Amino acid sequence: MKYVATRELRNNPSSLWEAIDSGVEVVVTVNGKPRAIMIKADEELDMLLKAISRAKAELSVERIRLQSLKSGLDKMSDEEIDKEIEETRKERG
Repeated sequence: MKYVATRELRNNPSSLWEAIDSGVEVVVTVNGKPRAIMIKADEELDMLLKAISRAKAELSVERIRLQSLKSGLDKMSDEEIDKEIEETRKERG
């Protein structure tokens, strides 16, 4: 994995394309903070995009799971969960 600042990207884009063509993932940074990930796209672009979407969804679920552990929501009973769902549905109309 290679980290590239936006300034380097503007000044020397060929180094980015060389890294990507060689199969290296590139993390684009702004002020030292990750902003985007660039990977090589091939003929199976649709499969790649689906895999990325799945990975993003899994990451979101993991964040929710960790948040529930941190806040203690993982200890709710089934009855408490059902009640919460029922109240939320009533609020939505």
